[in-house]
Amino acid sequence: MKKFVKWLSFAAVLTAIMALTACGGADDTTPTAADVSGTPVAPVETPAPGQEIDVEVDAADPRLAQHGLDENLRFLETQTISTVIWDRSHERMPDMSSNGWTDWMQAQLLEDHNINLEFVVVPRWEQQPFTTMLIGAGNAPDVTFHFGGLALTRTFAEMGAIMDIAPLLERYGDWLPNMYGFLGENVYYNVNPETGQNFAVSSRRTEIMRQNTFIREDWLNTLGMAPPTTLQEFEDALIAFRDNAELLLGDDADMMVPMFMDGDVGWAIGTLVESFIPDAITEREWYRYGFDDRRFMHPTTKEAVRIINRWFNEGLIFQEFAYGEAGTLMDDLVRLGVVGAQIANWDMPFRAGADQQIVTMREHRGPEANFITITPFPNDAGNRIMFAFPYADRQILLPQNNRNPVASLLYIDWLSRQSTRDFLAFGIEGVHHVVEPNGALRILPTDELPDNMIFAAVNNFDINPVANGFDLGDNERTVATLALAYAGIDASAIMEARSTSLNAARVWRTVVLRTIDAEEGMSTPLNEFRDTVLHNAVTASVDQFDTVWDTMYAQYLAMGGQAIINERDQAWVEAFGDVDFMPGWTGW
Repeated sequence: MKKFVKWLSFAAVLTAIMALTACGGADDTTPTAADVSGTPVAPVETPAPGQEIDVEVDAADPRLAQHGLDENLRFLETQTISTVIWDRSHERMPDMSSNGWTDWMQAQLLEDHNINLEFVVVPRWEQQPFTTMLIGAGNAPDVTFHFGGLALTRTFAEMGAIMDIAPLLERYGDWLPNMYGFLGENVYYNVNPETGQNFAVSSRRTEIMRQNTFIREDWLNTLGMAPPTTLQEFEDALIAFRDNAELLLGDDADMMVPMFMDGDVGWAIGTLVESFIPDAITEREWYRYGFDDRRFMHPTTKEAVRIINRWFNEGLIFQEFAYGEAGTLMDDLVRLGVVGAQIANWDMPFRAGADQQIVTMREHRGPEANFITITPFPNDAGNRIMFAFPYADRQILLPQNNRNPVASLLYIDWLSRQSTRDFLAFGIEGVHHVVEPNGALRILPTDELPDNMIFAAVNNFDINPVANGFDLGDNERTVATLALAYAGIDASAIMEARSTSLNAARVWRTVVLRTIDAEEGMSTPLNEFRDTVLHNAVTASVDQFDTVWDTMYAQYLAMGGQAIINERDQAWVEAFGDVDFMPGWTGW
């Protein structure tokens, strides 16, 4: 009960702060999208990791008067901006726009910058089409972010719907040291090298682990099988799970799912697909086929899907996969403990909250129920390559209807502060976490907390767009904290999953070339048709697989896929010549 009272007191203080500081309205000096030119300022020096900078500007700086700011970059009259917040329909946090976290953000931003923050809820799993609708209608929040990559950002830019922030960064960059310090080169991730325009900053992924293959350790033990190390051994394990359903699940034998897969097929078979990519693939090839992040365009993907098609027809794959979307209640099958294997986010079974799979699974199947990570898919050279994420993550942009670009940038800088990121990622000491003797933060269970206090997503991913993960400013402390960041899970399991995903990881260098005209407006239609192709190819009879795949993949290419591949290769040659690697390549 003490924890509950402590949070209520904290929330009450925030409410009081909000009541005392929420005053005033828009200022006549509020800049518009067109009012961003001016004398350039000196380049920003990147602070040391973990260093937080409170900016103080010379009171005589004319920019302050122009925008109604004092020397501490606090507006003299309250300004209002809006921002996106993602909603994954968490059963314990039904209102993502009004909870303990948003209350804190609103109160702190008012105190620090006198900015009133409003939240616009966007469904997490439909964020791309929903964001596209808001942008297209001209009523997107002042600070908008999406997971659609460079292609979607450039589509918005071609529509004339978002601001070129390059002039803003040039003029006000010295006011944004925390953004530069945390995001680093990601600030320039979207720069068009031909025009110098920059239509978004990219948030930072602090950990680049992408996926792992997981299998039930307790089921392997029951059947006397070693963890699979090859594709054939993995298939043998799936067959053994299917054929021993009664032994493994008893009265729930009819619920047996040897391998789980949902409607996002490309993601759910990711490590298998990547094992078919040649070990010697070049940067040019990777870029040429890199429009689709599910590796669908790679010529070798067909053979990976052929295996899934056969497994589906042999009852080794969840038969209703095509009817569910990622993040839905379909995942309850994993939590119920009836799933033998899955390919998922590197830490998926351990994640906190209602999505945590292992803790809930053990409630149904006993304390021995457990997923372990394996690497059963060697590539053509016998290497078990894990293609890591780039350090760039979501794209944060300012739409043309933005009411106050300067306030919006100050908000992004505020989100990038070490103290802001730490609080949103870990909450209150003694309530959400405890500090271990080595300085690591251990996340506490949230069962006893009020609903508006829980983490609806790991590290409040849906609330803070600048970070995917956390960085405490000290690598050893950060890694030690990561090991403790999953309530109810042994730290060794987290470290094993992390090392498995990072071992022999390949991180491709970012290729930023001119705008690829063929990509304009194609992210949504091509991704949707890709999923249709995969659904139909997986569920086809084995003897019809080639016909279904070849016919539909040709349609995908004709829709625009081939034009994108061709133009990407053309842009590569224009920039680097007829070579396979960018300058500076030294090998893996």
